[in-house]
Amino acid sequence: MPHSHHLLKGGVFATTMAIAALSGTANASGFAIVETSTSGLGNSFAGGSAGADDASTIFTNPAGLHFIKRKGAKVVLGASVIVGDIDFDDEGSTTVLGQNLNVNDEEGGNGGTVALVPNFYYSRAINDKWQFGLGVNAPFGLATDYDDGFVGRYHALESEIKTVNINPTLAYKVNNDLSLGFGINVQYIEARLTNAVDLGTICAVGQLQGQVAAGTCNALGLQPQADDSEAEVEADDISYGFNLGLMWQANDATRIGLAYRSQIDHDLEGDIDFDNPNAGAAMFASAINLVDGDAEASVRLPDTFSVGVHHQVNSAWSVVGDLTWTNWSVLDTLEIEFDTGAADSVTTFEWEDSYRYSFGVNYAPNQDWTWRFGVAYDETPISSSGNRTPRLPDGNRTWISAGFSYSPSENMTIDAGYAHLFFDEADINLSTSEAENTFRGNLNGTADLQADILSIGARWTF
Repeated sequence: MPHSHHLLKGGVFATTMAIAALSGTANASGFAIVETSTSGLGNSFAGGSAGADDASTIFTNPAGLHFIKRKGAKVVLGASVIVGDIDFDDEGSTTVLGQNLNVNDEEGGNGGTVALVPNFYYSRAINDKWQFGLGVNAPFGLATDYDDGFVGRYHALESEIKTVNINPTLAYKVNNDLSLGFGINVQYIEARLTNAVDLGTICAVGQLQGQVAAGTCNALGLQPQADDSEAEVEADDISYGFNLGLMWQANDATRIGLAYRSQIDHDLEGDIDFDNPNAGAAMFASAINLVDGDAEASVRLPDTFSVGVHHQVNSAWSVVGDLTWTNWSVLDTLEIEFDTGAADSVTTFEWEDSYRYSFGVNYAPNQDWTWRFGVAYDETPISSSGNRTPRLPDGNRTWISAGFSYSPSENMTIDAGYAHLFFDEADINLSTSEAENTFRGNLNGTADLQADILSIGARWTF
């Protein structure tokens, strides 16, 4: 058990903010979102870096703009509805004092949420050599929301992160078989997180350590797990990155793509607010520096590299595949600064790089219809149950998807896709032996997860 005075005063404040920069329903590894187009969902986004079905290639590989079959200016509009399901099964969680960590025998209900993820793309030719494109989507984000009686309420209640990425691009045609692409990314990030703060346990531990005067807890009416404050953190930032792409028509049947998206460094600025249940709790929270104030946190979002293949088997059938690496190991530690006098916080994530493997099949019996099918395996970057948080109970997942495109006219196409995601069980074993969890408790259990994604979109050529 830690004995430093500054940890008692700033520990809960610091660890609340430590998650703030990184939390909201993600369906790629970590908190990445791959639902960047409706047409891609039908293939589980297989072959995206070699695909050129429509202007959504701006995000997956801007070099693909030269390989889109339909000529003229192009517009793509789409939206995906993500329905997440997270059920936590408690396996003996306790406070640092050894008390059972639970309220009204509630384990949190369904921590999953329903999220809407829209996207927009526009492209047009500048001349025979150059294409311009503009994409707007959400490459990172997730959301979890547990009941107030959640056994892990001191670790997480509500978590939401949103990003908006604006991506102007240029593509240059080297020759009929080779194209290069480049883009700038202007990215906005916004985070909101809440969790309960166990003032009763903090007071009791302080008395045991001699850092809080004897009798204080009784005088203020504070009891462990009975007088919880609720902390809310909100922060945002705008930052910049880039993406590169190469697409090569190796022969009449096979197209190969390479795509890279850079890291983006965000310096979030925001505030933390505490909602105390009574006057005694408010007095104690103020005395230990758990007060409203400003905070800053820096986070580095990972870069990615993809290799994709599109192979035309015959006039009706084609197969696609993709391998994507995500550099999640950049999330090693997170440092947070406060304006309240609390010490800086350093939180260790120890995430690992992850890979996504995908394969898909397309069937186009005529010019009006295309049917798509796909599977994918997406690795989690979380290396152990000891650093998996209920804010993001991520696990390895398998995708199964299907979709179609229908063209009612020469200049319009309607897209639809559906995917179901099967997750491995996600064990959570957070221990009070780690300083950041001292007053959050030993959270032990298993999260059962699944997700469904439905996407609808349309595209026009002018």
